[in-house]
Amino acid sequence: MTNGKHHSNVLVNVSGQALKDEQMIKLPINLINEDKSDWKHTLSLAHAKLAELEQDTEQLQNETGRYIRPIMLIRVERTGKDQRDSAFVHAEDAREYLIEKLGVNENEIRLKTSDKDELGDDDLLSEMCPVKYIITKDALREGWDCPFAYVLTVLSKMTAKTAITQMIGRVLRQPHARLTQKASLDECYVYTFDQDVMEAVAGVKQGLEEEGMGDVANQVKASEGNKPAAVVSKETLLRRERFRNLPKIFLPRVLHRDAGYKDGYRLFDYERDVLGDLDWESLSYLNADNFQLVDDKLKRTIARIDYKMSKDNQGELDLADPVHENIEFDPIAGLDISFMVRQLTDVIPNPWQAMRVLAHTLDTLRSNGVTEEALFTNRLELLKEMKRDIKQQVAQLSEQIFKSKLDKGDISLRLLASDNEKLNWELAQTLEVNVSEHDQVLRRKDGSELEKSLFEKVYQNGLNNLERDTAWYLDKQESVYWWHRIAVNQREYSLQGWQKQKVYPDLLVCVEQPNSGRFRFSVLETKGEHLKGNDDTEYKRRLFELLTEHVKTAVDAGELTLEAASGGMSFRMLMEDSWSQEIVPELN
Repeated sequence: MTNGKHHSNVLVNVSGQALKDEQMIKLPINLINEDKSDWKHTLSLAHAKLAELEQDTEQLQNETGRYIRPIMLIRVERTGKDQRDSAFVHAEDAREYLIEKLGVNENEIRLKTSDKDELGDDDLLSEMCPVKYIITKDALREGWDCPFAYVLTVLSKMTAKTAITQMIGRVLRQPHARLTQKASLDECYVYTFDQDVMEAVAGVKQGLEEEGMGDVANQVKASEGNKPAAVVSKETLLRRERFRNLPKIFLPRVLHRDAGYKDGYRLFDYERDVLGDLDWESLSYLNADNFQLVDDKLKRTIARIDYKMSKDNQGELDLADPVHENIEFDPIAGLDISFMVRQLTDVIPNPWQAMRVLAHTLDTLRSNGVTEEALFTNRLELLKEMKRDIKQQVAQLSEQIFKSKLDKGDISLRLLASDNEKLNWELAQTLEVNVSEHDQVLRRKDGSELEKSLFEKVYQNGLNNLERDTAWYLDKQESVYWWHRIAVNQREYSLQGWQKQKVYPDLLVCVEQPNSGRFRFSVLETKGEHLKGNDDTEYKRRLFELLTEHVKTAVDAGELTLEAASGGMSFRMLMEDSWSQEIVPELN
């Protein structure tokens, strides 16, 4: 590093300017300080900035195909469930304000603390990942890294300087190690409140120095954030006049049969109804006999690395592993079994079962002649391979359980005439959305107004290019009675299958069936061509096909009891390269 301190265990010295020259970090750092304000106003300003950045990334994707989803890190004072106190900003305070006042979807928020990790297996770089806000106190200080993190919002008056020092590096990395040529997306942003601005700047500079980049500490731009970058207001959207007298519109949820409930059903719960029935005793690491050991010489280092050179990348800087530690093998201490078990609980929730699988794997490797030192040297790669293998087994077994329960009727996608509103999803009569001064209403290609959208307005920022093209197509079809973009700033409609993550469809279409006076629903999910064939897309496709077949059976048996779905339902995945052909059967 270049901060003048002596680091005897640092392998590579890289200056901040060198990282900037290699397009690895976002600079300058924009510090926006709210003098004598409160945390809610500061969070509102940061939220407006994130919305601005989202518009810029959408434009970037339209122009270049490059995907970036800006993420905000929010540093609070308290996180524990028993530590909520009006005198301190608690994680749940921030979460509630985002949802209730700023209109953020709950699914876009994750809490990351020492005892609660809602991020789980989320791949933050995936286009399928919805996460935009991560609330934490200390859990992101060391070893956490995501280049989509652009905004750091510090909601702590007394310890803001310390928090900035610890977390500044979390928003520095440049996505894809390549500049975007859009100034806003090549910089990062730190929001504070009730601080002396010079003291706040000093805190940011100190953070840079501790990250080993003191040579670029002068690239901190400070300003008072008295005005948001974009004026955001809340708007109530009404249905088109001819649709306002429609009967209530319901969509079925995935339910699980349970005699202990009044209606005989409750909401299907992945952990309870799939993981709870999974035969964990049947799991083991299947590739233990063929695990490839890495040469000890490649791993035997005693070092802490802040930035490393990657030979696999032709000598370019690689920040994929910004903090890595490898201590020399201690034959007395041996393996840290507790650490290894904790790692496996990501895929095996029961620590006893995780311990059983780990012990079996280590016994197999030892019986094959692998030494304790070799096990220590390869422990991280071994854990990585074990988690990948077991995750695949869990997915396969979970799918089997789901299908079996569906066949037996224990799981069903159905509407129930019930006073329990959780069992059915009702489409709202009005929608509350946040609109900035830059947002534009979607119109047809020829500039005329939409005619068949369920609500009077559809804002363009709520649709990507594929969704927009599909909406244009639907708006011109005779068989379409109305269509609706489901994913708005409301409680979104979701489907739960045999994997942990829920599926949030994009569009709902009401199709008029010829000469019958009946209507049916088509639920559409669109996917870009670059996502074709990946695990997530294929999972959703199989789930949609399975649920469509199930709904047909349910309708024939008279199980869909509410009039709104009298014509049945279908679920369809539309791929970018073939959507115009795949959608035709849905409209006939």
